[in-house]
Amino acid sequence: MKSDKVYLGRLFRNLIQNAIKFRGAETPRVHVGVAPRGSVWLFSVKDNGIGFDMKFAERIFLIFQRLHRRDEHERDGVGLSICKKIVEMHGGRIWAESKPGAGSTFFFTLPVAPPAAETRS
Repeated sequence: MKSDKVYLGRLFRNLIQNAIKFRGAETPRVHVGVAPRGSVWLFSVKDNGIGFDMKFAERIFLIFQRLHRRDEHERDGVGLSICKKIVEMHGGRIWAESKPGAGSTFFFTLPVAPPAAETRS
């Protein structure tokens, strides 16, 4: 599968919007990075937002899962599940690291080259 720019655009948009939406008292800062790591590209989206407890690190990628009450942060609980689906359909994986009050970093990988089965004619 070739990378789909619409899906990848949505992936970045969701991660950056979350970084801004779940901000703390400081002016939001978001850093997007990428680095080669063998057969994959390692992407990161880091923010200085409210963060979350790592015990919820897997739950945040499940559809309709919320860590906050709706009156605290309006959200429908699908954005990160969509991000996970996009990354996985491109042959990568996604995860997050965070501390409450200290921001979050979302990481995801994408293959440098498409899987061999998809490069055949």
